Amino acid sequence: MSNSIDFEVLAQSLAAAGIAHSPSELQGLTAGLLATGHGGRDEELLGVLASHVDFEQGQLFEPALAGMLVAARDELAGGFAGTGLALHLLLPGDDEDLGLRVAAIGQWCEGFLVGFGTGSANTHDKDLSQGIQEALSDLAAISQVETPDSDGEEEEDMFEQVAEHCRMAALMIYTELVMRPQAKAEEADVPSTPPTKH
Repeated sequence: MSNSIDFEVLAQSLAAAGIAHSPSELQGLTAGLLATGHGGRDEELLGVLASHVDFEQGQLFEPALAGMLVAARDELAGGFAGTGLALHLLLPGDDEDLGLRVAAIGQWCEGFLVGFGTGSANTHDKDLSQGIQEALSDLAAISQVETPDSDGEEEEDMFEQVAEHCRMAALMIYTELVMRPQAKAEEADVPSTPPTKH
């Protein structure tokens, strides 16, 4: 299944709007927000993204670009909520230079950490499970990734593995912070049937 949001189209729209951030970074930021249960409302999402790209106070995204960013969020939300197989990182196409794609993964992780930090502003590390802390530290390490010197098959395989690791880390965080509490809340909402009197 391919992304319905095209990396190139979004990259061009961002550049046209004078935004130097990559689609990967902004999708990562959106994923980080969603993983904390935030970013579901359009105004909230666009507000966080606008401040991230250093817009002036009150400056808004062009409607077409705003629509793309919201669509990217909806696609992510669908990917998180399903089996996880539909969760795709927004990265340059396979025909692009490996160095570009590696840089984009670093940007995605950087974005995710910013989004996560924004969404979990009042949460302390000690409140997060060991698994989440490890996933975040992995993403932090990947965000510092250096571009490979060569781009043979081995490097391509490494790239695939790292991308998959990022995807699974994001899914795990989302499952733990959003899906489990939701499931618990739903269970609590189900009224228990009172015993029948004969």
